[in-house]
Amino acid sequence: MNYYEVSLPALESDVSPELRALVERQAKSWEENNFDLAAADWLSDGVLVSPAGKWLAHELKTEMEKFHREYMDLVVTIKNVFATRDGSRLAVEWDWTVTRRSDGLRGTTPDAIIAELVNGKIKSWREYFDLASSVEAKM
Repeated sequence: MNYYEVSLPALESDVSPELRALVERQAKSWEENNFDLAAADWLSDGVLVSPAGKWLAHELKTEMEKFHREYMDLVVTIKNVFATRDGSRLAVEWDWTVTRRSDGLRGTTPDAIIAELVNGKIKSWREYFDLASSVEAKM
């Protein structure tokens, strides 16, 4: 094997069904503008951090509603989900495709997420994407 050839196990299949479902609920709640679908996944002091800002769990419903006033037709495509053996950390790759209501501009933003979980609940959800290249920043 050459140094640039890497054989990796299928880590996604190693993610428990419960953790995969948690990620799917987070995506679906944003797509449907329904934080109640995913609220139970968050600790009361949980926090979402992204290049766009920082929100405590109790602020996410309002932030989601605000987002959907400006954008529509959100589709989240989950590409990869990885977890530590103990389930305390998640890494997620997903694409966020959305249309801006004001002018109909549609775009896709690749997004990487590192989440910290405590007893299966989200303590922190940190998103990494280039805000400058996303439709949300092209005003």
